[in-house]
Amino acid sequence: MEIKPELQLQVLKHNMSDQELFTKVSSSSSSSSSSSSWFGRRHNDDEKMVSKVAFMFLTGGGLPLAALWEKFFEGHEGFYSIYVHTNPSFQESYPETSVFYSRRIPSQAVYWGTSSMIDAEKRLLANALLDKSNQRFVLLSDSCIPLFNFTTIYDYLTDELEPDLDVG
Repeated sequence: MEIKPELQLQVLKHNMSDQELFTKVSSSSSSSSSSSSWFGRRHNDDEKMVSKVAFMFLTGGGLPLAALWEKFFEGHEGFYSIYVHTNPSFQESYPETSVFYSRRIPSQAVYWGTSSMIDAEKRLLANALLDKSNQRFVLLSDSCIPLFNFTTIYDYLTDELEPDLDVG
């Protein structure tokens, strides 16, 4: 199953301020006809819709476990989106073959235990919401690791029969 390349969101750079970004996201979501309306991506010829999972990394620098995440995402292109919020002064870049290549969002400095962390999380989520095919959202730190393979996590997160929140 392969997604048409022209449908894939590649560039995350924009010149919107946080307020402009939040306004754009909130106005596009309120223009939806229903909160339960289905957004998704069409495959090449089978016309099925695909729900994507947005993996949002909040890190102060690089991703020391990037190689592990590369292996996790391998072979599942089109079923996920990646967003990375890092310190604006961080200069390391990833090779073009990496799933993290060009996935940094416009960022601001973040200080642990302050409201700047909430601002960064909102910035990650707002950027992920710009892609309407993102239906599930996972916030991760630079020390997080996947405990299951991609298919298991994707199926669990996108299974419409399972409740999204367990309250007990």
